[in-house]
Amino acid sequence: MAKEVKKLSEDQIKAAGGAEMLRRVELPLDDNSDEVLEVVVCVPDRRTMGQYLKYQNANPAKAQEILVKNCLLTDRDQVLADDALFLTCVSALAEIIPIRENRIKKY
Repeated sequence: MAKEVKKLSEDQIKAAGGAEMLRRVELPLDDNSDEVLEVVVCVPDRRTMGQYLKYQNANPAKAQEILVKNCLLTDRDQVLADDALFLTCVSALAEIIPIRENRIKKY
C-alpha cells in the first residue's frame, strides 16, 4: 500500500515559518508499528514554548494540548481523538524543540 504524502499549501508553509521549520513525523497506529500515520508538524517557536512552559507544572495536560494544537498541521482531529497518537505526537514534538549545545568557560 502506497503511503499518502501530505501536502501543505504555500500559505500554510509560510505561516509555519517556511519549509525549513517543517518536519514529517510517523506516528504508529498500532503497537507493532505495522501501520503509521504520517503527519506534518512545525518546530515549536518561542511563543508556543512560552505558552507550553506556563502550564507545564500546573496543568501538564493543557501544556501538551497547547504544544500539539500549535505545531500539528495535518490530521489534527485524528491525533487529538486518540490518546496513543496524541502522546506519541507530544513525544515527537519534544524531540524537535530547537536547543543547541552550549559551552561554558571560565571568565
